[in-house]
Amino acid sequence: MADQNSQYFNVNQFGEFDDIVTESPKMKELIGKAKKFALLDAPLLIQGETGTGKELLAKACHHLSNRRAEKFIAVNCAGLPTSDAESEMFGRAESDKHSIGFFEYANGGTVLLDGVAELPLNLQAKLLRFLNDGTFRRVGEEQEHYADVRVICTSQVPLQHYADEGKVRGDLFHRLNVLSLYIPPLRERIEDIEQLTRSFLLQISQKLNISPPHFEQDFLQYLQRHHWHGNVRELYNALYRACCLSEDNRLHINGLNLVEPEVIPLAVAQFGDKTLDEIMSKFEEEVLRRFYEQFPSTRKLAARLGISHTAIANKLKQYGIEKIKEI
Repeated sequence: MADQNSQYFNVNQFGEFDDIVTESPKMKELIGKAKKFALLDAPLLIQGETGTGKELLAKACHHLSNRRAEKFIAVNCAGLPTSDAESEMFGRAESDKHSIGFFEYANGGTVLLDGVAELPLNLQAKLLRFLNDGTFRRVGEEQEHYADVRVICTSQVPLQHYADEGKVRGDLFHRLNVLSLYIPPLRERIEDIEQLTRSFLLQISQKLNISPPHFEQDFLQYLQRHHWHGNVRELYNALYRACCLSEDNRLHINGLNLVEPEVIPLAVAQFGDKTLDEIMSKFEEEVLRRFYEQFPSTRKLAARLGISHTAIANKLKQYGIEKIKEI
């Protein structure tokens, strides 16, 4: 059951929009929209790849809202145990005692459901009812209760994909997709990397109790060329590692220890008389085979490549790539 020490959610310090470092026109447009959505009470959906800062944006929305003085609770939906998920959410009543769920605990405030697609379908139905009128029943009783909570949901993969494959209820998807924000990946906001780097280095140097380290232009250019699969979080971690390995208070590229994407040399002769479609199909097959080794389930592979589970299953079948039992 939910309480202040629950391992499934945490009460966080609030962030602010001023904490979001950006020079990117895409991000500035996003923040402008988010500030308008922050003043509303309707459910908010924030989508974006891992490490893009979805929780930071959710906190900023809470801090700007009329609920800023109340609780902000972040819930890891993937971490909710199947057997107790409903109790964690709505509470439980047993004989003469009861415990409250995190919605009731956050009454007046905001609840962030991180990875909402991980909720089982039966619980999605109960969540939808709560989103519609704020009412719920504790497990084990018939009495209805009410909680005034603003719900913010996040998803790494576009929620539409999960709805298409039946993992997310269609009615829940449409309820959440009214107010929706998409955070672009770091590779689409290269202009932010220098400012983010300087901001992170100040934070890291304070944590490590060292002077802010220096870096050369080639170090910055290297950061700007990297793909950043883990986005802003990966950038922070790489800089932290580089700071720990710095010499003479200077950062070096090898201290980042970033894995570079494999570059495959191309020669026209190697393609023979194949058409473009045949060439691209062969390349796609090889990409799927390699990624499937690291993400050994269709669900994980679909999430990593940002396409639907159905599309991945069809492509694996098309190329004769042996299915691996779902994890």
